[in-house]
Amino acid sequence: MVEKTILDSGLTVLTEFRQEIPSFALSLSLKSGSRAENFKNNGIHHLIEHMIFKGSKKYNLKRIAEMSDRLGGGINAFTGKEITQFYIKAIDEKFEDSFNLLTNIVFDSIFLKDEFIKEKNVVLQEIKESKDNPDISAFEIFYENVFENNSLGFPIAGRENQVSNFSRDILYNYYRDKYRPENLLLCIAGNISHSKIIEISEKYFSNFKKQVPADFSYIKPEFKFKTFVRKKPSLEQIYVIIGFKGIAVTSPLKYKFMLMNDILGAGMSSRLFQKIREEKGFAYTISSFLDSFLEDGVHVIYAIIEHKKIEEYLDAISSEILTLKRTGIKKEELIRAKDHMKSSFILGLESNFSKMRFNLNQELYLKREVGVDQIIDEIDKINVDEINDLFLQFLNFKEVSILLYGDIKGSKFENFKFE
Repeated sequence: MVEKTILDSGLTVLTEFRQEIPSFALSLSLKSGSRAENFKNNGIHHLIEHMIFKGSKKYNLKRIAEMSDRLGGGINAFTGKEITQFYIKAIDEKFEDSFNLLTNIVFDSIFLKDEFIKEKNVVLQEIKESKDNPDISAFEIFYENVFENNSLGFPIAGRENQVSNFSRDILYNYYRDKYRPENLLLCIAGNISHSKIIEISEKYFSNFKKQVPADFSYIKPEFKFKTFVRKKPSLEQIYVIIGFKGIAVTSPLKYKFMLMNDILGAGMSSRLFQKIREEKGFAYTISSFLDSFLEDGVHVIYAIIEHKKIEEYLDAISSEILTLKRTGIKKEELIRAKDHMKSSFILGLESNFSKMRFNLNQELYLKREVGVDQIIDEIDKINVDEINDLFLQFLNFKEVSILLYGDIKGSKFENFKFE
């Protein structure tokens, strides 16, 4: 059971007591990521994430590293489009040390100028490295084009020009303005009681005065439907991303959509894997997935294809989707997809870290707890007709975006459309 308390400081605390293993996963998450940025400050969340590990009022850079190693499980962070998270995993006897380290660096970082200069250069190198990675580049180009002029399409790490222009003061002032208790969630899963966590949290956050939370609302993106061709002569194969309209994280269609995607291309027995890889041998890499956000989403089919097989591949995708829409799925396919999805879901929640992330996302998007049994029951009730309706509703060739990235010769694909 997940317990929730909102402290006087405004911090929301979520806990789940799990005593099977003497360990825990603890996180502090800012309810904001790259979607809260604009063209001028794109990349600021990511650079702040880096700087938070570079020294605080209590611990210098070396001390943070030493404490992290001593705790065993390690401390880390990531920046997403709608969240920035700092987390630590350790055995339960190290809880107070872990709590003190995590809260201190998240709320009391000092952004030393010398460290800022070094870390900004590190991030610039990271951005350059990502450009040399075709997988990363392909998806950044895809989102930038389908969500044109919207922050949902911004690269999370930012662009070189914007990041180069950041000063220490710009970064630090943004950090001080956003990293306040009312804008964050503290979440823990493991062998620590709710009462103990609240006792320690209230003591640490007693000096914070509650303020009005920041407005992290976003401009809803407009999905752009067209074929985008981006040439990269150094690549031997073509990265092909096909995107249909998806659904939001909070959509009541969520589990039906996930089953539809599982049947389409999420596993080894899926239609696309069997048809594109096993039967036709067009690709080593072929998959589909749903990328959902607060109020929108994208349903992606992703493959890496030889240039000479692009037309055959696109024809095969078109043919398989049309077949699915015309004849529908068999009951056995749905049973297989349900078994795959339920097993993956349950096994994925075995660790404290996974359960912490699951509980956090429910609070962030749903503002309530939905139990595992309830989710499994919802999946079990889905029938064949409901999945077939989704294929008809969402796999619409008149509303699709395509990116071809690689050594594209000629311009015959620039105006490509599925029939």
